[in-house]
Amino acid sequence: MQTIQGDGFIVEVIKSNRRKTAALKIKHNRVSIHIPSRLPLKFAQDFVIKKTPWIQQKLTEQSQQAPIDKQFIEGENFLFLGQDYALTLVHAEKSVSVSKTISQLKITGRLNRLSKNTLRASIITWYKQQATLYLRSRTAKLAKNTEFKPKTITVKTYKARWGSCGVRGDLQYNWKLILAPSDIIDYVIIHELCHLVHHNHSALFWGLVKKHCPNFKQAQQWLKQNGYRLEV
Repeated sequence: MQTIQGDGFIVEVIKSNRRKTAALKIKHNRVSIHIPSRLPLKFAQDFVIKKTPWIQQKLTEQSQQAPIDKQFIEGENFLFLGQDYALTLVHAEKSVSVSKTISQLKITGRLNRLSKNTLRASIITWYKQQATLYLRSRTAKLAKNTEFKPKTITVKTYKARWGSCGVRGDLQYNWKLILAPSDIIDYVIIHELCHLVHHNHSALFWGLVKKHCPNFKQAQQWLKQNGYRLEV
């Protein structure tokens, strides 16, 4: 594999016959440039030089993001709609259940039989249930306010996106959004609703997003800086 030596970083060059444009990707502090096979290495080198300040900024941001490693122990904090809730473990001779109080996320069940993986699975199931209820309700309200009409609303598990809009008007959200503050969730919902009108990221699309979410750039920045925290 070809590589390019950047200013303090190395870039992997990945060519593809199916790619039509160049794109930089930075994940886990690894930088790669994806270009059409027909383009020469010189093009990639010039592109990297041009984007060096951006690459350095993103690498700095990622280095500041501590990996999430939940232990699922008493008192550990879990996010819900942007607020911290302390995990409380309650032993009871019944099937495991998850509930939320004003300040706690409570797991009740036979604690001597609950492994870390079981606790994690139980919390994720609860998060997905809450995300489905909240995102459907909030989307319906924002859709009414904007007069956009999605066909269906579903919640899924995504690794690298917060939502999507199908060409037929089907909206899909990442359940992990339920961990984010409500105004951040509103931005993602409006973003996907606007795709019902413009199924692209053109100037007209962003103009529509701004009309319904004037502070969308701040929300975007929050997701870039804090998205790694929305993990369980």
